[in-house]
Order: sequence, then structure tokens, then C-alpha cells
Amino acid sequence: MASEKKQNRFFGFIRRYFFTGLLISAPIGATIYITIFIVEFIAGLVPDRFNPNGLLPEIIGYRIPGLELIIAFLSFIIIGLIFSTLFGRSILGYFDSAISRIPFAGNVYKAIKQITETFSSADTAYQKVVLIEYPRKGIYAIGFMTGETKGELKDRKGEMVNVFVPTTPNPTSGFLLFFEKEDIIELDMSVEDAIKLVVSAGMVVPPKK
Repeated sequence: MASEKKQNRFFGFIRRYFFTGLLISAPIGATIYITIFIVEFIAGLVPDRFNPNGLLPEIIGYRIPGLELIIAFLSFIIIGLIFSTLFGRSILGYFDSAISRIPFAGNVYKAIKQITETFSSADTAYQKVVLIEYPRKGIYAIGFMTGETKGELKDRKGEMVNVFVPTTPNPTSGFLLFFEKEDIIELDMSVEDAIKLVVSAGMVVPPKK
């Protein structure tokens, strides 16, 4: 019996620390893997004749890891500066119009652009994070208040607020619902923290403010 208890204690020790090590190593390993994948992917997009790392072995005898990522980072900054000007926005408008007319490619472009714009404008589009009873009383969901109801809805139902309820794990889709102000609970968490909570299916809980 004593040997059996020691054996169970030993395997319990191994199991406990194995899973602890696994939980610690998983995000670190995933971050390293994704970073390497992104660097290699960007490096593959740059033709050898334009890739400094394709010439460096002939000049200095070795490549510089991550050089393509630095070049891509600087390129994104330059693109952002160019298209932030009136001239750049005009060019982008013509490009949007042209690519939207291309079958299939136009649909893909619109979908990707809609997703990126949703995340980039979330902090300004969503006024507050709220807790609502949905889809029935006793069950609660995270929502984003987008403003007060106007037009015909206001004329028929009075003062109400618009609440967008996102779906998990894709917060760009969801439901537009209308609530009376007394039926919503305003939360202190930021829009960014609320999106993390939704995307992670409740596993990433924001710190209490």
C-alpha cells in the first residue's frame, strides 16, 4: 500500500508539473512559431533581386534574420504616410472602385476591408461596453452601445439605444438589438478588452478597473 501511494504521488507530481509546463510553454512556443512563420512568409513575398538578404551572402557571407520584416515594417509606415494625404486617398478611392468591379476578387477585397475597418474603428464606433439580458431573461451577453435610436424607431418606441451583440469567435458578425436605457448595464471595461473577451470565448478576462 505504501509503495502504491508513493507511485500515485509520483505520477501526480509528474502530471501536475507537466501540465503547468505545458500551459507556460504553449503561448511562448506559439508566439515564436507565428513570428518565424510571418518573417518567412514576408521574406518569400520579396523577389530575390529586390531582397537585400539575397545579396548579402555574396557581400558579407551571411544573411541577416528578420531583415525582410524590418523592411516590411518601414514599408507599411511609408504606405500609411502616403495614403493619409489627400492625393493618396484619391488614388485609394480609384483603386477601391476598380477592384470592386472584378468578379470574386472584388468580393474578397470587400470582405477583408470590412473586417480590418471593423477593428480599426471599433474604439470610435462603439461608445460603451454594456451587459444585456439576451437571448432571454437570466442569460447575459456582452454588447456594444453604438448610439441612441433615431428616426421611425424612436417615433414608434420612444427613447432607446442601439446595441451590437457580437458573436464568438468572430466579433465582426452579430446582431443589432434595441433596448430601453434602463435594461442595459454599462461596464467599465474598454472596447478592446471586451473584444478580447468575446474572441477568446471568455478565457481572456480583462482586469477589474
